[in-house]
Amino acid sequence: MPTNHYNWEIGKPPPTIGQHSLAKHRIIDRYLREYVKICTATPVQEKLNLAVIDGFCGGGVYDFLGQRVPGSPLVLLNAITEMEDKLNGSRPKGFEIRTDFVFIDLDRRNTEFLRGEIEASPFADRLDKSIFIWTDDFNDRVHDAIATVKRLSTKGRSIWLLDQYGWSDVAFRSMRQILAELEKAEIFLTFSVDSLIDYMSEKRLEQRGYRDVELDPGFIREILAEKGEGDGWRTLIQNSLYSHLVEKTGAEFYSPFFIHSTEAHRSYWFLHLSRHREARNVIGTIHWEESTVSLHHGRAGLQALGFERDADPRQLDLPYGFDGAARERSISTLMEQIPRKISDAIDADLAPSLEMLFGHHCNDTPVTREIIEQVLLMLRDEKEIVIEDAIGKEKPRARSVAWTDRFVRARQRLLFSKLGT
Repeated sequence: MPTNHYNWEIGKPPPTIGQHSLAKHRIIDRYLREYVKICTATPVQEKLNLAVIDGFCGGGVYDFLGQRVPGSPLVLLNAITEMEDKLNGSRPKGFEIRTDFVFIDLDRRNTEFLRGEIEASPFADRLDKSIFIWTDDFNDRVHDAIATVKRLSTKGRSIWLLDQYGWSDVAFRSMRQILAELEKAEIFLTFSVDSLIDYMSEKRLEQRGYRDVELDPGFIREILAEKGEGDGWRTLIQNSLYSHLVEKTGAEFYSPFFIHSTEAHRSYWFLHLSRHREARNVIGTIHWEESTVSLHHGRAGLQALGFERDADPRQLDLPYGFDGAARERSISTLMEQIPRKISDAIDADLAPSLEMLFGHHCNDTPVTREIIEQVLLMLRDEKEIVIEDAIGKEKPRARSVAWTDRFVRARQRLLFSKLGT
């Protein structure tokens, strides 16, 4: 079974952090800032209630190349505080982000180290008032954490960072409970799928880790039967596990993207699970911005990440990046795929909206709303489609597309139209 990779002890130097963990912290930091920006878009708004739960918080500080760098608790605290200061300075009546932070770790040495770090920080006066540190197993305190969220936000507005080291510390029942009870909960989950694949064995079928991720013996035997050599086989197994995870957690929107560890030569799922398409779009955009560390296994365009049971493992794509070349391939592929989606919808007497095109396909693609929007504008400029607003008014020169805008065939059809006859 995987063991804790990082350990803190008062009086000793903090552990060294890897590049892939720094990348996760950057993604969380960027996401939180964009999250607050979206949630506070109304100019007259004066307050935002939010709970932040870090289920595997560690000691709060690391060493990187001889420098002390903040761990996830301080990353979370700094991001929210800086956004509050920015909003407070720009709103005539000020602004308050009322946030409860819950930091959980099973190792008392880690939580004691974290308490010392926060006591020495500008956040010291918030300890045990709006910053809570619990020494316990995350799964044993999920109910208490959910209760903390509900006291602060009736709709359950919360961010959950579950940055486990391996694959079995977060029970799927815990995530299922969070998403079922909290309408506006979002979960970031680290899942070492490479470690699980390497660890799988019929001899270990009764171990607790398998039960917590709800892998029954039949499913494991089925996966092991697929095991072979090369990246194609590993991708096939990853897709099986990914489908299983999504089904068991009950997430409506999700992103199956990887953070690559150059130090360990492994890739870790850094999954984002939520119930809202806008959240899925934001995290997708950030992965494109973090192109040097983010990967996915699939193709360009729509239906890029779907599991194909009958696929030949030797023909599966290698890890796919988020760089400029990948973006160009995505646009080229979408220029062929989106017209077919629009045409199929129109044939069914439905003019599709951007929300429909993105919302129905975003879980199985690395592309973002902005990329799909760019393709729709290109199709409009090529006279393939007409863009109309929600009440049917044409938008012939608009340079942006709203979620509710709809798309119909151009009235003067091209001889070789991408939308067919």
